[in-house]
Amino acid sequence: MSEAQQVAKQGTGMVAGIIACVLAVLGILFLGTIFVPIAAIVALIGTIIAVKNKNWAGIGANILAWVLTIVGLFTSPVLMGIIGLSAAR
Repeated sequence: MSEAQQVAKQGTGMVAGIIACVLAVLGILFLGTIFVPIAAIVALIGTIIAVKNKNWAGIGANILAWVLTIVGLFTSPVLMGIIGLSAAR
């Protein structure tokens, strides 16, 4: 495999993980009902790509994105009401 192909394969899944992290943080700070579901979709795609290509940096970025997405889910009252956890004590 040439060096150009190796460099191109090295970053796969990382960009999606970074985008998902940014969207999840925006979901935590601003509109969780919009940004958190989009972050979950992008994190799912990034996780699949990173695991498929065995890119450890991409997997790490996507795990961070999943953690931030879950935090965004639990800090949004509207999303908690949608999944039925708003009445839980």
